[in-house]
Amino acid sequence: MSYVNRTLRSLPFGRIIGGPMIAAIQAQALAAKSTVNFIKEVGFRGAADDQDGNADENMGEVRNVTFRYRRKSAVGSVSANDAGEEEVSLTVPILTIVPIPYIRIEEMTIQFTANITEQQEYKSASASSGSVATDTTMNFKAGGFLSPVKFNLNAKVSTKNNWSNSNSNKVNTSTQYTIDIQVKAVQDEMPAGLARVLDIMEQAILEKPTAPGGGS
Repeated sequence: MSYVNRTLRSLPFGRIIGGPMIAAIQAQALAAKSTVNFIKEVGFRGAADDQDGNADENMGEVRNVTFRYRRKSAVGSVSANDAGEEEVSLTVPILTIVPIPYIRIEEMTIQFTANITEQQEYKSASASSGSVATDTTMNFKAGGFLSPVKFNLNAKVSTKNNWSNSNSNKVNTSTQYTIDIQVKAVQDEMPAGLARVLDIMEQAILEKPTAPGGGS
């Protein structure tokens, strides 16, 4: 099996694609829990800690904020100190004036790029040559008694042997992985149940003149 096939078969596509998906689901769940905690901690006064975990949770009393301001009055001030004005206190549930976080993952894009390169090159060459040359010359001459004897011997041997060997080995292996994750989160619409609760809280907004002594 080639390097490319082995590498592609070893890639954990399940974790590459499923990992970001699971992370997005967990992030959405954490966002929902954060919204619940925000409503409990900001919008309500603390309830008793010894509540039954199997029963419906008692959120406690609604947390209000009270404003004091002066407004024009046709009948004058209650204390008659400032003609034409009166001091008024306004009590408002805090959840009706602060934005409640509703974060929702609207879009997630997963891009995965794998760049795998394999190059193999093997070269082998060999050459051999040889030659052998032999040249022999022999002269022999004999005469009568007391005649000189001549003997000539010429021998020539030539041997030639050539050998060449060439090897080339080239292996290039490259692996590159790239993953790009884009997540788009938006402020989601308010659930219908909470919208109804906020409408009821808005009806509980109370505006009344303050007492002359400055109390509510």
